[in-house]
Amino acid sequence: MSSTRDEKVITEFGLRLKSIREKKGISLRKLETLSNIDFSQIHRIEKGVTNPSLTTILALAEALEIKVVELLP
Repeated sequence: MSSTRDEKVITEFGLRLKSIREKKGISLRKLETLSNIDFSQIHRIEKGVTNPSLTTILALAEALEIKVVELLP
């Protein structure tokens, strides 16, 4: 994948994560507790600043009670 394509996928993933979290009424701090992932890392993921690992994606999906595919662009 090209750098531009990588950035687009990472940004879209973050936007989906934030949208789902907000629709469920879950704060960053609550998602931190539910997923055992530091809220600052979740914030960076939502902003498209960092590329989450597969284990992080799985933990977030489980915490949000959704299928992983719902987070994918």
